Amino acid sequence: PKEAGGEPRGASRGAMSCTELDRALHKQVLKREAWKEQEAREAKQKRDDETMLGFGATEMGKEELKKIIDSDRRMYYRTENLNDKLYIHYKGWKVLQGLEGWTGLRALYAECNAFDRIQGLHNCRQLRSLFLSENCIRKIEGLDSCPELWSLNLSSNFIERIEGLSKLKNLNTLIIAKNKIGFKGVDDLIELADTPLNSLDIQDNKIWDPDCLPEVFARMENLRVLYLKGNPCSKKIPNYRKSITVYCPDLKYLDDRPVFPEDRRAAEAFNRGGLEEERAERRRIREENNAKHEANMKAFQAMIDRAKAEKRERTAMREEDKYTDETDPVESNEQRMQKMVDKWKEDNADDLRDDAKEHAMRCLAAEREREREREQSAAPSNDASLEGPLMPEGEESEPQRQEGDEDRPQEAEAQEEAEREEDGGEKKKEDNRKLVYEDIWDDLPTSQSAPAAAGGGSAAAAAAAASARAAARQTFSPNC
Repeated sequence: PKEAGGEPRGASRGAMSCTELDRALHKQVLKREAWKEQEAREAKQKRDDETMLGFGATEMGKEELKKIIDSDRRMYYRTENLNDKLYIHYKGWKVLQGLEGWTGLRALYAECNAFDRIQGLHNCRQLRSLFLSENCIRKIEGLDSCPELWSLNLSSNFIERIEGLSKLKNLNTLIIAKNKIGFKGVDDLIELADTPLNSLDIQDNKIWDPDCLPEVFARMENLRVLYLKGNPCSKKIPNYRKSITVYCPDLKYLDDRPVFPEDRRAAEAFNRGGLEEERAERRRIREENNAKHEANMKAFQAMIDRAKAEKRERTAMREEDKYTDETDPVESNEQRMQKMVDKWKEDNADDLRDDAKEHAMRCLAAEREREREREQSAAPSNDASLEGPLMPEGEESEPQRQEGDEDRPQEAEAQEEAEREEDGGEKKKEDNRKLVYEDIWDDLPTSQSAPAAAGGGSAAAAAAAASARAAARQTFSPNC
């Protein structure tokens, strides 16, 4: 059977099936090619990531910043806008990005990376300190959204011109040392004249034009600190330090040392009349310093004399006064202040009490008491052990001896009082010499009596020795 077009029904159905087959095959080929392309892209990305990791760097982003937050929970909050500082130095990142949520950031430390542009700070409107030293930055830009910026560090980069600072009305410190500024002369520095900078570090650049001093630095009204050494212009400016001191009237620090008032006066004198005028000005400065020193010494001596006179007057008045310092009804300032301090200590005794110190003192007192009891308990036993073997057979018992020991101090005191009365109130010195029995029973003269015998005669020495031996025999007894 034929259809309306005059062709067989089977032929039409077969042609449609071939077209569908071709389309299905084409789709399979496209899928296969897309899969191959995806696999190639993934392999390339993997190689690139490995290459970047080989260089010691990753790509700055929210994931990397989240790792920094998680690495130090004591320094960072997990909520980004609550953090006021961020340390991303020595990361090797190439693009400054991912700071959209850090709206409360005040200090950003991004030294020693590979940033080639200043960007990604449009939401950091409270930023006050930005450290981008040792990067690859070639142009100052991207800071218009940071009106509160106070300190900017761009040292050790590739910057050739100072620009992009016109909207930073609060900028106080600019450190832009070790760059390539100054190849075009004053044109590279002219924007500094309209900035409110107080401290400028522009050393080790390529500034060669000496006109930068009158046209740029002299027009900076708030300049207080200037580092200009290491530039070719420092050798071309005549009388370098004196000229800068004269042109910048408010300068306080130049290069490596301060600008003292004496140095400023000498520089202004040199600018007026040359070396002779400078020498005369330094002479006047020395005379003024000497006069000031003498005036100070005289004032100090006058103060000492006045204090001594007041003390003499106060002492004379006190001698005629019936009151003393303790009984005087009129309080002095020192007494009044001491009374106030004592009252305050009494009112705040609970707050001033040191519990740890009191506990330590109690422990120390208890330990001393235990040591004292131990010594008292050990003393009688030691006396008994020493006196026991030497006690004769007819000696009194231990309780009787203890009672006798209790009465001995009273008897000794009475005897000492009687001797004092006999000697006219003078206390008799105690004789601590030891009795040596060999000297008593020895018939030969002792070594102490030998010099006396040699000086006074042998008869007198022999008589003295005999009398001493007789006295010793009379006073010695076995019970003593």
